[in-house]
Amino acid sequence: MKKAMRIIAPLIVSGAVAALILLLIKEYVQYKDIYDDVAAWSAFFSVFGIVYAIVAGFLLVTVLSKYSDLSQTLENELNAIETVRDFLIYLDDEQNVVKMSIKNALSHYTTSLLNKEWSEMSDPREPMDSDTSEELYEIMRKSKNITVHTENEVIVYTTIIANISDITKLRTRRIALANERLPPRLKLLMIFMSVVILAAFMLLGVQNIYIHLTILVSLCISLHLLYMVIEDLNHPFYGIWNVNRMPLEALVKRFTNKTS
Repeated sequence: MKKAMRIIAPLIVSGAVAALILLLIKEYVQYKDIYDDVAAWSAFFSVFGIVYAIVAGFLLVTVLSKYSDLSQTLENELNAIETVRDFLIYLDDEQNVVKMSIKNALSHYTTSLLNKEWSEMSDPREPMDSDTSEELYEIMRKSKNITVHTENEVIVYTTIIANISDITKLRTRRIALANERLPPRLKLLMIFMSVVILAAFMLLGVQNIYIHLTILVSLCISLHLLYMVIEDLNHPFYGIWNVNRMPLEALVKRFTNKTS
């Protein structure tokens, strides 16, 4: 309910402000032949609307692709962590101390991702450093202690190292996606074009005030909602639409329960 109100409240305010402005200025912007200029307005809306649709569509596709890539990268990183943990089962019981140390290192890494890196990725003011973290180095150091004697253990060790390498690459990719932002000029262009469209509809000659209000308020709410969606997807770690952190929290909890 609270999330729904966070979405609806700004839309109601913007729609009400647009309606109030129209009521205040309508009688002052009317002129004698305003209703004869419908063809000119139609040409303007056709050209300007196409350009606006291209800009808005481009921004929406860009942020949606980034959001999808970031979610998939995070999921792949968690899968790689789980693969390293699961493949430790294939090592013999004589290496239980080594296996436990690797699991502890994996637990520290996931906890750091949840409690430290997540907040750093969420900060829009400063890009996060993608250099290898100390928690990731710890996984590498602990994995060096694995001893191999049989061909099966060689295969297991190779798979573990390959997945640790994947974790490193996926972490870098995740941070790079988190640091990406839409160019401010493109956002400014969309805001400018949205204001122009709303202003044009306010100046449009419509005889029935109620129809005019309905058109304007509907358009204002739609444009505002579109901007909210783009802005939220551009910052995928907070807001209304954000990357799901529940799988990460579940993995941290499983590691905590097994290592405690």
